[in-house]
Amino acid sequence: MARSKDTIVAGTVQNRSESAELTPMMIQYLSIKDQHKDEILFYRLGDFYEMFNNDAIEVSRLLNLTLTHRGSAPMCGIPFHAVKIYIARLLRCGKRIAICEQIGEPNGKTLTERKVIEVITPGTALESEYLEGGSNNFLACVVAQKGKVGFAYIDVTTSDFFATSWYEKDMEENFAKELDRCHPRELLLPQNLEKNEIIQASLEQNERIAVSYYPDWNFDSALSYKRLCTQFKTANLQSFSLNESSPEVAPAGFLLDYLQKTTTSNSPHVTGIKIYRDSQFVIMDDSSRRNLEIVQNLRDGTSQFSLLECLSHTQTAMGKRMMRNWLLYPLTNVEEIQNRQSHVELFVNNRNLLEYVREIFADILDVERLAGRVAMERAHAKDLQALRLSLESWLKVREQLDDFGFTQTDKTIAQNISKLIFDSILEDPATALDEGRIIKGGWSSELDEYRRIHDNVNKILEDYAEEEKASSGIANLRIRSNSLSGYYIEITRGKASQVPPHFILRRALTNADRYTTPRLQEIEKQINEASLKIIETEKALFLEVRSKIAEQTNYLLQSAKEIAYADVTAALANAAILHGWVKPLVDNSKEFTVRSGRHPVVELHLPGGEFVPNDIEISAENDSYQPYFGLITGPNMAGKSTYLRQNALIALLAQIGSFVPAREAHIGVVDRIFCRVGASDNLARGESTFLVEMTETAYILRTATEKSFVIMDEVGRGTSTEDGLSIAWAVSEYLLNALKCKTLFATHYHELTRLNHPRLQLLCMEVSEENDKVTFLRKIKVGASENSYGIHVASLAGLPQSVIRRANEILQSLHSTSQDGTGTGVNVENVVTVQTAETEKTLQKSVTMPGLFSDEELVLDEILSCDPDDMTPRQALDLIARWKKSLSGR
Repeated sequence: MARSKDTIVAGTVQNRSESAELTPMMIQYLSIKDQHKDEILFYRLGDFYEMFNNDAIEVSRLLNLTLTHRGSAPMCGIPFHAVKIYIARLLRCGKRIAICEQIGEPNGKTLTERKVIEVITPGTALESEYLEGGSNNFLACVVAQKGKVGFAYIDVTTSDFFATSWYEKDMEENFAKELDRCHPRELLLPQNLEKNEIIQASLEQNERIAVSYYPDWNFDSALSYKRLCTQFKTANLQSFSLNESSPEVAPAGFLLDYLQKTTTSNSPHVTGIKIYRDSQFVIMDDSSRRNLEIVQNLRDGTSQFSLLECLSHTQTAMGKRMMRNWLLYPLTNVEEIQNRQSHVELFVNNRNLLEYVREIFADILDVERLAGRVAMERAHAKDLQALRLSLESWLKVREQLDDFGFTQTDKTIAQNISKLIFDSILEDPATALDEGRIIKGGWSSELDEYRRIHDNVNKILEDYAEEEKASSGIANLRIRSNSLSGYYIEITRGKASQVPPHFILRRALTNADRYTTPRLQEIEKQINEASLKIIETEKALFLEVRSKIAEQTNYLLQSAKEIAYADVTAALANAAILHGWVKPLVDNSKEFTVRSGRHPVVELHLPGGEFVPNDIEISAENDSYQPYFGLITGPNMAGKSTYLRQNALIALLAQIGSFVPAREAHIGVVDRIFCRVGASDNLARGESTFLVEMTETAYILRTATEKSFVIMDEVGRGTSTEDGLSIAWAVSEYLLNALKCKTLFATHYHELTRLNHPRLQLLCMEVSEENDKVTFLRKIKVGASENSYGIHVASLAGLPQSVIRRANEILQSLHSTSQDGTGTGVNVENVVTVQTAETEKTLQKSVTMPGLFSDEELVLDEILSCDPDDMTPRQALDLIARWKKSLSGR
């Protein structure tokens, strides 16, 4: 945008010679803006917040506001009473806002004093209008020091504080995974990571995260260690499994410093940090999580058509957040899983209890965030009443649940908090502390007296007038008032002789005189001060009540976790009842058996009874004769991808403690779930579809273990048929012989069905053909598919009939001229040789596929790909000998 030479930009005046023309107000604005260059400054002017210069231009564009000018400076404004709506929109755009208020009283002579009272950022927002009730509002920080990376994140509204770490060489694998799991609203980074390619590549995929960089000296481990000890009120951090050299310390300490500076609070409710490791949870990379559509779909990023949608039966905001976290962090500890299962089963078996609990939970508000607001001195009177009503509802639920291991807290504390609020706070109080209407009558005798005076001015004056009439005998004595004189006693001149000596003459009139008395002056002072005293006293009393409740913040936060846990288990039970799910057997075996399994999301959106269930029975136990590798063939649209995903989702559901969509299930705990299905290119990073596919495949082969669960769909389809088949074949061998993990591998390469291995099972999607009519039955069966039915699928997609006819002609021609593709199967057992830990696992090249490639083609391709300049004479002779041996059968 073109700017004139005198335009004011970012707190400076481009033409300094004209700076003297600035008004005192603009000089004040620029001075404050200079201290908040990274924030949009909301500058209070009367009933509006005004923005100037670049701030005004940016805000008018983002919020579609009218852009005006004040002198030469661009300007736009918003009314103060609607400010939260606009701030919420700016926060969603990743912007930081500094609120500049008038702190002095306007006197009409000098400029009103102003200062920034609050900085609001996407990760530090506290008001409910700025937050999503069903999601955490995480602020995250990453620090790389001495070969290790620390990752910490906190939700100041709930006090959830977590941290983990990894080696710097594993940055590519772990950063994207952790970022996708906690999905922070704001990320803080040291400047030394500003050009880190791995971090920048991940941030490109998460554009909604607000990112800020800070000088490296801010991330000192020693200072951060002291900051954490001060926050947690401990001498050291051993109880949190941390020492001064722990990589988690620097990012965690910086987060607390950042929060203190932006929220102007020490966040007293943050009393600890949870250090976690990958071994505690099922590991899923960001690609697998997205492809399985666990918390959001691939189409528009919402929760619709996701697994979360199927389980969205929680009634409270805390429950919604906990459900989301359970899905993102499935457990690996069997005892914890079974404990959750038992509580879900309790609700499933007791429908009346389930309905009762869910009905009451609907009345419980966000206790977790209410407790945070109390601790940070942000809660108003309506917040306290919301807390009281929620605690009373929870106490009703506790009467039914306390005997079943849902709670560990002392319910008498909740009763005392509820009673304190009930006795002290009005049921419908004001939210502003300067309005009054907060404290109940009877709570404070001092406040009651001020209210009596305020509410009974006329009666107080009438009673005093009657006293003076009786003592003086002046029947026509009147108490009046005006704005100049205040309250006074008026007596006609005819009664002047009866005026008592304690009356003080204030003004003599023609027909009457005006007097005052010490008692009237005292009453006038009480009347005049009553309104102010009411507000001051109510404010002091409210702060006292809030302070007493803040002493129980930890109790309230623990109660909120209990409420959320009961809500989530009840929601899982409700889902199980509605969808006909069963309790799976979960143990530490390597079994994976599911009878009549279904895809929870697909089934939810189909008419009742239309989804076709399928079985699976694989085992990675070393002494088992069951297959652990299922090779699935079949046409597109027959249900292969659905079958793959449903089994991965069943494993995930089982390990969050949920029932599963099946008739029967035995799930051995898996440590990782990999989902390599579908692919898209990344043009911005110069990555083709095939490169993305191979990158994901490589990650699986490098990180899967025997306890992992792998689903792979159409590996190798992004390149030529020969290359793709070769890669798919080699990947299958590696999974079969090196990793030996539970695997479902779907492919269109029918040549792969020639693989022979005792732990491999051929599966295919059943198809019915009658009178040239093809029907996909969506049923899995043992065996290999005989046809891809690609032309049939193309017809269903609406290709012109002329194209379909021509495709059939070409297919028949290809079949009639193709070489004989029969041959004996290739036994691939033990094809992979596993060497020492220092060397990579290598694939033997002894596998051949008769009828697919001729020996001449293979030799010719190898000759063309050789570089003689890089060969020793001995290597060249060995190659020639091998080629001769290969071609000797001509």
